[in-house]
Amino acid sequence: MIRPLKGLIDVPLPLIKTPPLAELRRQLMAEFGYAARVVDFVLSDLVGRPTVAFRPLLLVGPPGGGKTRFAQRLQQLLGIGMWRTDSSGADGAAFSGTDRRWATAQPCHPLLAIARAGHANVLILLDELDKAAIGRDHGRLFDCLLGFLDIDSARQYPDPALQTTVDLRHVCYVATANFIDNLPSPLLDRFRHIVFPKPSEADLQALLPVVVTDLLRDQGMDQRWIDGLTLTETAAIAHHWRGGSVRRLRRLVEIVLRQRDGHASSH
Repeated sequence: MIRPLKGLIDVPLPLIKTPPLAELRRQLMAEFGYAARVVDFVLSDLVGRPTVAFRPLLLVGPPGGGKTRFAQRLQQLLGIGMWRTDSSGADGAAFSGTDRRWATAQPCHPLLAIARAGHANVLILLDELDKAAIGRDHGRLFDCLLGFLDIDSARQYPDPALQTTVDLRHVCYVATANFIDNLPSPLLDRFRHIVFPKPSEADLQALLPVVVTDLLRDQGMDQRWIDGLTLTETAAIAHHWRGGSVRRLRRLVEIVLRQRDGHASSH
């Protein structure tokens, strides 16, 4: 794993250019209209930047509101690669890289993300950061992140596997958390954080096409061959969803579509 990455050392890598922000905002608002303040907060950091770059971002809010999906759609629309870290199962030793003296030697995750994407301004998604382990047996994720989130440290990060410094200053970070009470102050100070709201029942009509599209895409189906939700189906969903979790809304839509398939196959 180490040998191929040596080709990245002292080699200029491309940076993905910032897309037109007006179009990016239009696309994000079509899917996350209930989080307009978040959309504008995020995009404000891209203004005037020729290539994709923004300060570390922390999305805070109750589960089910769409924080992770927002980060994923942001990455997709920006056209940059992404590396997702499940913070609840991650430790600092693995994320920051392991020494080349060990048989399990591995470069730090941001460098692996760059190698996989082929460009320097990748996005690292730190999902559920508030659930990261607090034990120090294998190094706390909280502690190791400090060196990556500080641009001066990231510019010359000493990768333990490659035994040389690497330039990680162009990496973008987005973290999600349900709560921030347990996050250390030095870590919080390195993030711009904003509350990510849950949608209300007034957002249902805008959310339904997005949820249906996501479901069909996950199932490998072409939306062009599927009829949209009927008024009866929409009313049934509205009866059981009065705002809140997008995850629960997705389950309701899935049930409706499954019942539709079952009804069709019985005729």
